[in-house]
Amino acid sequence: MPKLSNEELEARREKIEEAAKVLFIKRGFHGTSMRDIAAEAGVSLGNLYNYYRTKEELLESLILRYQQTVTEKINKIYEEVEEPLLPANLARFGHLVRMLVEEHYDYWLLMYIDVLEFENCHFRKMFEGLTDKLRRRFDKHFRELEAKGLINPGIDPALGFSVAYLQFFNYFLIEKLFGGNHHLGITDSQAIERLCEIFCRGILSPETSRRYYETCCDSRYRDLRASTHLDQ
Repeated sequence: MPKLSNEELEARREKIEEAAKVLFIKRGFHGTSMRDIAAEAGVSLGNLYNYYRTKEELLESLILRYQQTVTEKINKIYEEVEEPLLPANLARFGHLVRMLVEEHYDYWLLMYIDVLEFENCHFRKMFEGLTDKLRRRFDKHFRELEAKGLINPGIDPALGFSVAYLQFFNYFLIEKLFGGNHHLGITDSQAIERLCEIFCRGILSPETSRRYYETCCDSRYRDLRASTHLDQ
């Protein structure tokens, strides 16, 4: 039998992983056997084991392939939105997240399979250290906003953007994966606009917010001193 080229081997791997993805999404990881995957891919069981020693190794390869693609897309989004905390750019970011979720629907389904069957051991790194990653990526932008006095005192812009980042993903994952059907009661475009407004302006008026936090912080500080005997 002639030796397959690297391109042919990669094409065979892609075919097997595509078959595995279809079955994992339909039946779950534990509900799918290697024999099922071989049949779906149109290869012999023995041939399948030449490519992947175990079913979990196949899953890990499949997830890695998707993660590389999605990471590349996210980095391109960052390049398109260099100053993400400016209102128009934050809205642009929301629309790009929407496109990313819709274009890679299968990836997010695999993520939920991982959560249910593996306690998210394969996808965990996607969100680990998110705020620090965003801080490094947009450090210049965040510092410029702080220097101009455009960030409320005491607010960490990297943490704020992390919350916005996750909220956009959460919104569109609920819409796409769970049939949210405009679960906020407005269209997707309106949801992006309203979320941006909340992130940029806040919910409470500036004066109400100032008075509340002054009172809240004073009260909490007094409670902390009392509970930890700081005055002793």
